This record gives sequence, C-alpha cells and structure tokens, in this order.
Amino acid sequence: MLVATLRQQTYEIKFTNYIEIYIIMTGKKIKIRNNQVEIYYNQQGEGNVSLLFIHGWCINSSYWDNQMAYFAKANTVYAIDLPGFGKSSATRENWSIEEYANDVNAFIEILDLKNVILIGHSMSGYIALQASLSNNSRISGLVGVDNFKSFNNSVTSEQMKERESFFHLLKNDFKNTAPTYAENMLFHTNTSTEIKERIKNDFSLANPKIGCDSLYQMLQFIPTVTHKLENIQYKLHLINSNSTPTNETDLKKYCEKGYNLDIINSTGHFPMNEKSSEFNERLNNIIKNISN
Repeated sequence: MLVATLRQQTYEIKFTNYIEIYIIMTGKKIKIRNNQVEIYYNQQGEGNVSLLFIHGWCINSSYWDNQMAYFAKANTVYAIDLPGFGKSSATRENWSIEEYANDVNAFIEILDLKNVILIGHSMSGYIALQASLSNNSRISGLVGVDNFKSFNNSVTSEQMKERESFFHLLKNDFKNTAPTYAENMLFHTNTSTEIKERIKNDFSLANPKIGCDSLYQMLQFIPTVTHKLENIQYKLHLINSNSTPTNETDLKKYCEKGYNLDIINSTGHFPMNEKSSEFNERLNNIIKNISN
C-alpha cells in the first residue's frame, strides 16, 4: 500500500510540473461577457478553419494537447478551459449548459474567429449543440466526442433513486465519489493505468459545487436534446467509443441535417487520449468533409 501511494504521489508531481511548464509557454487568458468570465485557453497554428476544442466534465483543455499539436499544422486551433474548471473562472452561480454555450459564443466573438468547427467531448457535446443553435454565422460545423449515444429520456423510479443516491454521495464526498464514478463507468479494460490515474486525479481536484451543479444541469438539459437536434443547421458528426452502444435509430430520426458516426473500438470515454492517432485521423477526415 505504501509503495502504491508513493508511486501515485510521484506521478502526480511529475504530471503537475509538466502541465505547469506547458501553461507558462502557451497559455493565455481573456475576459468575456462584461468581464464576468475569464477564459484560459491555448492557441496554435494558422489556417482558414478554426477548430475549437471543448473538454468534458471535471477535466481541462490539456486533454486536447495531442490534437492541438496535430491539427495546428493546417488549422488555427484553440482549446479552452470551461469556467469553473482548469484555470478559467466566472462570477456566477449558474453552471447550466446554456450558460456555457453563451461563454463559447462570447469567446468566438471576442477573438473574431471564423469558420469555427466546435469539437465537444462528453458534456461539451451538449454545450456545442446549444452554441450552434445561436444562429452564429461564425460556426460552420459540430463534432461530438463520445456523446449523443442514447435518446431514451424516460427515467424509472428506481433509476431516479439511484441518481439521487449518487448526487448525495457526490455532494458529501466529491473528492472520492467522482474518481470512483470514473473508475466504474468511464474506462475500458484497455484504458492505460496512466490515463486512468490522470482522469481520477483531475476529477478529485475539481470544484465540488461546480462539479455537482454542472452535472445536474446537464441531466436537466438532456431531455431537450432531441428537439434541439431537429433544429441545428449542420450535419452532426460523432466520434464515439464502442464501450457503450450508440442509438443510430434515433440519430436517423432526430438529425434532420443528417449525421456521420465514426466508432473507435476498445476505448473508454476518452478516445482522443486512449487512441489519439486513430482519433486524429478520423477527425481530420471529418474536418475535410465539413470544410469542402
């Protein structure tokens, strides 16, 4: 037990030092929405297409580092920390999908981005969807990463009890409950120990109130997704893992502009990290498809 603990501490220190060095070299901050929101972001490359990478729940923009380096060769690429996560902040109590979408659109406007393709992982697929419904002419495409898999909005009484029990645990002991949730629900048997420990560590360090509130707000948003998909003006592009099935019957039913589904096998919820080379190839094809 002691050896395992020491190994974990060493890993965390090395990881933290690496990220801090990377941030000093490339990180920027900008205030938006009447200076009420401060966004930390990375920017690389130059190109006619702007790729905006948005991370999932309780992680940060560094999860896109591999994609930033790969796609900066031909595009202008951005990766942001959502307010309340990473190094971004906001003076508010509302952590809804709609508010996050407003942050994304404000970021696009203040930096005068054009030909923007939104790439949202997990919870941020919903944020990107909501942002794309703003009639923002700067947005040209939408890519979800391991999301929009199920459209069954009905919740049984038993499922509701399980959800309430989970939130009770999360609110009372976020530091331990969030990593346990990741361990039980988000990994594949092939997910490396290094990636698992990174994710669980970041989950444990997230702001408990913002973590709980944003997850609750996401669950409130999900029942509206089918209606919103019917109204977006773009084909929905998805890169999903096969760890849980994607309901294509409902994608066909609700995506009025069509959809494209790429499946990456044998990964958990983080295909961009678990199989980054394959993920980048799939995403590169999607970007070409949207841009042509």
